[in-house]
Amino acid sequence: MRKKTLWSIVALMIIGGVVAWVTTRPEPADTRYSGAYSLDDGSFVFIAPRDGGVLRYRTMSGESGALWPTGVNLFEGGRGWAEREPPYNKFTFEMDAQDHPVALLWEQTGLEPRRAPIVKLPEQIVEFTSGELTLRGKLVTPAAQCPCPSVVVVHGSEDYSAVDFYAEPYIYAANGFASLVFDKRGTGESEGEYSQNFRVLAGDVLAAVKWLRDQPGIDGGRVHLAGFSQGGWIAPLAAARDAHIRSVLIGYGPMVPVTGEDRWGYVYALQQKGFGADAIAEVDKIDAVVSDIYDRGQNRWSELGRMLDEARDRPWYDVVKGSDSQIGFLTETKMPLWFVRLHFWWKFGRLETPFIDRLYDPVPTLAALESPSFWIFGGADSSMPTEWTIEELQKLQRRGKPVDYLIYPDADHGILRFETDKDGHRRVIGYEPDYFKMQIDWLRRHSDPATPSS
Repeated sequence: MRKKTLWSIVALMIIGGVVAWVTTRPEPADTRYSGAYSLDDGSFVFIAPRDGGVLRYRTMSGESGALWPTGVNLFEGGRGWAEREPPYNKFTFEMDAQDHPVALLWEQTGLEPRRAPIVKLPEQIVEFTSGELTLRGKLVTPAAQCPCPSVVVVHGSEDYSAVDFYAEPYIYAANGFASLVFDKRGTGESEGEYSQNFRVLAGDVLAAVKWLRDQPGIDGGRVHLAGFSQGGWIAPLAAARDAHIRSVLIGYGPMVPVTGEDRWGYVYALQQKGFGADAIAEVDKIDAVVSDIYDRGQNRWSELGRMLDEARDRPWYDVVKGSDSQIGFLTETKMPLWFVRLHFWWKFGRLETPFIDRLYDPVPTLAALESPSFWIFGGADSSMPTEWTIEELQKLQRRGKPVDYLIYPDADHGILRFETDKDGHRRVIGYEPDYFKMQIDWLRRHSDPATPSS
């Protein structure tokens, strides 16, 4: 009887979760305006959805902002990354008879309006197979005559459609590279179940590369991979299984296991508030129990619950609470631990193929990679351990491995510039000014026939 009651509760919770998911799903992205637009000075403005009907613009110089719909083909936004008020940017899109964009008019408070015709970059929605799954992609090619060098964009951990939301294909295509982006399995319109298993996802990337090489106008010997954040684990794994990948570009990706990246979330939060090694060691003890549960299948839930209860009185507790880590989640969640345990089983325990391998060490993979790689970091990254990652890259450099890296000392995750208020909260204001240019320069240099691929 007690078992029936328990499973009835579980069933009701699952049904309730499904209902909540259905009723809170975000509205579909408005992709009508997506593309590259060319200003009179030869620079580009890139438009892509931010979420639902909200757009985001980006420029090669790092300027970016959100744009809310305020009328037919009319969008406005404030100054900065996510501000809506007071209005500073106004974008009006000119559409043709088929409701396709022809140009945009960009008005900024106090400046002369600028008109930017859309760059005619051929693009197509495509499908390719990876094993038994069909994955949806988008191929955007340069206006110039090909065969072209190309870039396969490797997704991060997000669970939304890269095809709909990513601006990178337009950034690369406007600068001379064909670019393929695809919805990772279980997201967007791709088949399968959402996963963060790096080896599985690397196989999907290789399927994308294989499909791309077979397309007309693509130079199969000049295919690059560009991975961002979690893509920093995936792209080198894929390149290690394809000796003909021209180069690997990584933005703010780690060279430590997931457990190390997760630990950084609370270490960084503690360091920012002046806590030292003793406080970090206390949290490390709790994190070790979490790792035994998550990564080694040990039943230490009761011990974890006791340790979390005892931690509430520690001076560091409120700093760790909500940090970008599993400890941050466990200390902030309103769910009882028994429900967290059920959630953990649903997400991890029931799967034959692990949802994610938190103990995967990326160093041996990169050490064996012959393709050159270029890593771009933010020195103030609150989500990813830049310092620990660079230490590993420097070791590989000393061994003669083809590894380069660049640090923007004051940038956060995403190579984003920010301002900090009196309470220590960060307000993002845009990308580092030459972040996109550095990517293009690297890709061009390693697409030159005179530049060896390894």
